[in-house]
Amino acid sequence: MISAVIPTYRGRVRLERNLPSVIASLEQAGEPWEIVVVDDGGGALSTLPRGARLVTLPSNQGYGPAVNAGSRAAVGEYLLVLNDDVMLEVGTATLLRACFPASRLFAVVPAIRSSLARCGDEGGKVGAWESGMIEVREAPATAAHPTLYPVGCCFLCRRADFLALDGYDDVYAPFLWEDVDLGYRAWRRGLATLHVPTAVCHHEGSATLSTERTLDERERMSFRNRALFHLRNLREPGRRAENLGAFAAHALFDGREQRTRGLAEAMELLALGGPREDGGLSDAEILERSGGR
Repeated sequence: MISAVIPTYRGRVRLERNLPSVIASLEQAGEPWEIVVVDDGGGALSTLPRGARLVTLPSNQGYGPAVNAGSRAAVGEYLLVLNDDVMLEVGTATLLRACFPASRLFAVVPAIRSSLARCGDEGGKVGAWESGMIEVREAPATAAHPTLYPVGCCFLCRRADFLALDGYDDVYAPFLWEDVDLGYRAWRRGLATLHVPTAVCHHEGSATLSTERTLDERERMSFRNRALFHLRNLREPGRRAENLGAFAAHALFDGREQRTRGLAEAMELLALGGPREDGGLSDAEILERSGGR
């Protein structure tokens, strides 16, 4: 069974526009399915189409916590995680589901057609180590290939694997970098993510962020969570030293207020959670196996 989990915040119109394509794609897959819509404190979701049920959060928690709540409520063996502004092509669920079962596979991501991507496809990503940080870059392709992480707006994975990784880390709430963190932690355990460009979805792109969050807030959260990702996930001493040097340079010379505030918040949150010390693949192995360097 496939459980589509869709978090939403004041997204009634987006759901009305996109849920029919999700239903059509799930029906094409030829196995039982359900849709779990997580109302992340926005309200105004009085009716849902057939096959869909509602999980309501009392207040706005952010993307990661909302997906986590939906995954706990889901009953399917597989999770199809979607943004409320994503439209699926009819064969997409079938093509993603066909990748399973497979040994050491965590998640599969379709081609995510979007104006936000310079190459037109948000789905494929690689990590390049530059100036003390992992720079995430687009990785367009025509055939399935490893990718750094499952882009949060659309991916399929085993629900058991998602829960075994404890889902998205709430420290990144309300938004940004939680999907990079999830994919990196999966790779650490030797669980791969694949970009499957023959499967296609269409993404309107940051529909909630653009209407509910200011540019200053997005800049602060992006830099905060970028810093948190590195501080909590890097293991190799040399890379950690380079990374700390990079953030010291930002603190001393960048001068952009929102980035300075974001970095300060990251350091405060790091004191609460600290770096992860679990074993597994090295940073170099993760970058290499996911197609980066």
